[in-house]
Formats: sequence, structure tokens, C-alpha cells
Amino acid sequence: MASSTLKAYNSQKALKTVVENFRKPRQLFMYHPIQFEINGTFPTTKTSLFSKNVNGTTYWLANMKNGFEEKDRQILTHDGKFREEDFLAVFDEFCKANGLFAGSNTPSTVAEKCYTKAIEKYMKKNNITAQVQNKSSHFFAMNESQMFKYRHYDDGELPDGYSINVPETVEDVSQIVGRSVAPNAKLVEEKLRRFPSLCVRKGEELAGFISSETHGALAHLHVFDSHRGKNLGEKLEIGAAKMAIENGIRPCKFIDTTNSFFLEKAKKSKMMDVVESNGTPLVFDQNVYTPASNYGAYQ
Repeated sequence: MASSTLKAYNSQKALKTVVENFRKPRQLFMYHPIQFEINGTFPTTKTSLFSKNVNGTTYWLANMKNGFEEKDRQILTHDGKFREEDFLAVFDEFCKANGLFAGSNTPSTVAEKCYTKAIEKYMKKNNITAQVQNKSSHFFAMNESQMFKYRHYDDGELPDGYSINVPETVEDVSQIVGRSVAPNAKLVEEKLRRFPSLCVRKGEELAGFISSETHGALAHLHVFDSHRGKNLGEKLEIGAAKMAIENGIRPCKFIDTTNSFFLEKAKKSKMMDVVESNGTPLVFDQNVYTPASNYGAYQ
């Protein structure tokens, strides 16, 4: 049996009634944006949440609108057993409620791999042709004991001449924006200002940085070539994780499934646990859908 209509949580008060539901590691990328909406952490983004229970499984679908003319982001998850047919019926309601696949408004989703496959079938059924930019990742998150350890962790001295602090200068931001794949410089600047972000410098020279995404995951860790081999990346990540913990964010990160070097490094470090289901690491997709040349709007 299904509940009659899609339930909407459009206010901070409504979101507070369900936010604690998403503390499970595999749902942290849903928990953090809702918590940010409740706390007003990123005021240019408006996150609305929708849910529907079908045959004992609750499907949760969030839509994140932002004021920087970037695509809206959709975050999808569930409690219970995922059933593709049931999800597709819920997803159709969600699309119509948020105008997805209407005109040029195509989705940008973060979800487990099973959702990607279902959306492919949805598009085929409705004769929707769109190009898909896919990034498949494994998801890592700190457990309680790891958070306790790293909250006050002393990772030793930096090499001579190096220092770590928050991005401060216009030049810092300019160089970080230059390394970003995001097309909107203002969006990058706002994320640096409002979420855990750090720079490492040698004197006045920027040597590396780490930032965070609007779904709460640490991201964009980068050390410039001439400064590698000094363990600066690990120090940046630990520092950003400590900042996240201080701000009520459970440290987490996505690592590309094709990046075997960093996947093995992350597993060996034991700083975070890979999120699994029945002993197998889950695959999460971050997909950006764009209209194809023969794109037909689905109404």
C-alpha cells in the first residue's frame, strides 16, 4: 500500500521532525543539507524534502535550489527495501512537483547506483533524451570512535616554513576557483566561506587546499606539485575533519571508484570507514543530466 500523496517538508519546523532519521552513514549526504537548511548555514540554498511510503519502504527525495544559477541538486535515498517500480512512481510525482524534465530543467542527482538505473528506465519510458555526466564513487564516513579520536588529534608539526589556516586572501580564492570544475566563482567563494575549508601555505605561497560540498562531504583536496611528498594532504584532511566536527558535521567524503590509489589509501588510514551493504562497498552516483540536441520536454 502507498500513502496517497507525496508529503512535503518545506519549512525548518517540518524538517526538524525528520532530520534525525538520516544520521545513518549511507544517508549523511541527505542529513547534512537538511541540517544546513534548519540552521541557515548556506542561505542562498533552499532545500525542500519530500517523502512517500510504498509497500513498507519510505522514499526520501530532496530538492536543493540555489541562487547562483547552478543546476538544482536532487538527493535520493530510502528506508526499507528498494523496489524500482515503486520508486519510479514516487519519482514521477517528485519530478512533476519540482518541474524536472520540463523545459530545460534537467536533474543533478546524488544517490546510490540503483537510482541511476531506475532513472534511465524512467527517461526511456517517457521518451526523454538527455546527456548524462556520471561520477561513480564510494562513500567514506567517520564513526563515533573515529570522531572522538580526531576531535582533539595532534598530527604533529608541519614542515619548516609551512602553515595551515582558512582561505583568506583574494589570491587564495582566485587560485582555488581556478582549480575548480564549478563554473560559478561566486558559488565556490561562498562554499569556502561557509563550510570547512583550509589552505596550506609556504610563506605567502599557496601550497594546497581542501574544501567542502553543499551536501557536507569534504572535497577538492589538492596539493600543488612542487609541495607534494610532505604529508600536507593528510594534514589538510585532518584539519578540515576537525573543523567539520566542531560545526556539527560528521566528516565524510566521496572517492571516485576508478581512483584505486586513493581508495586503498583511505582504507589503510582508518580515518573513515567505507559505507557498505552486506559487506560490499556501496556505489553512489553523482549525475548531471543536460538536454540532448533532440531533447523533448516531458510535461
